This record gives sequence, structure tokens and C-alpha cells, in this order.
Amino acid sequence: MRQTVGDMVRSMAVVLALVFVIVLLAWRPDPEAVTVVETAPVVTAAARMAEFDVTAPASLPADWQPTSARWEPTADSGGASVLHLGYVTPSGEYAQFSESTATGEPYLDEQTAGGVPAGSQLVGDVAWERRETDDRRSLVRVDAGTVTVVSGSADWDELIALAGSVQPVTP
Repeated sequence: MRQTVGDMVRSMAVVLALVFVIVLLAWRPDPEAVTVVETAPVVTAAARMAEFDVTAPASLPADWQPTSARWEPTADSGGASVLHLGYVTPSGEYAQFSESTATGEPYLDEQTAGGVPAGSQLVGDVAWERRETDDRRSLVRVDAGTVTVVSGSADWDELIALAGSVQPVTP
């Protein structure tokens, strides 16, 4: 019966410290959830409004998660609208598909993060130009005034798979 309030506070401090250590050791932050977007409405709108024959990735496996879809000009597209589709790849990396009539070097630098030419790549029977930086890889195809870029932090195999899935879109 000779216990004081101070004894109780010290006991609580020891218990709370123990609980804090247990929580600290067991706590695992949840990874950020990927927000999946629907690309079809944007691709359809682009196909209806574009001055060129729009192509887009089709029939990608479910583990390719679309995270962004836009049909609008970019800072370096010279006012030309750009179809942009962004994905989280099966390995958890980023890959994007973009297509536009913008053909200038500033636009290509923007889309490839300043990638320098690094040879060519056959995807199916279509030749693409490889461009690279330290942390980004890109495949570029110019066809009848339309520039298609597949780019990202994903490895070459995933970028080639994305480029290989590109199909014509009917409005």
C-alpha cells in the first residue's frame, strides 16, 4: 500500500516502451496502391479527333496496370495533341506509350528523357530506334509523319512487349 503515483507512472512508461518496441518491429507500411484507369475512352476519343491513324497497345496481360491516359498537347509537342498511356509493368516498373504528329527533336527529347540513339530493335517486322539514358530506355518509330514512343524505366523485354502489342485503333 506504499505505492505512489510516481510508481504507477514509471510502470506505465515501461509498459508503453515495450508496446512501442513491439509495434516498431512488427509495423510494415503498406505499399502505395496503384490507381488503375480505363484507357479505352481516351484512346477512342483520340482516334476520333486525331489527324492520323491512331495505334495503341491492345491485349496486354492483366498484370500490366494502366495508370494514366491523356489526349492533350505536351510542353514540347508544338501544340500537337499527344496520346499518352502510362503503365505499371509486371515487374513493377514504369512504361509509357505516346503517339503524336509532333516530330521535332524537342518532342523526342521530352518523350525519351533526352535519350541518345543506341541502335535499332525489330519488334515483329517493324524496326524501332532504341534510345537510352542512365535510367530510361525508349523505342521510337516514325511512320508517315506519326511518332510513336514506348519508353520508361522498364527493361528492354517489357518495352518490346509493349511495342509489340500496338495495334491500329478504329474510331
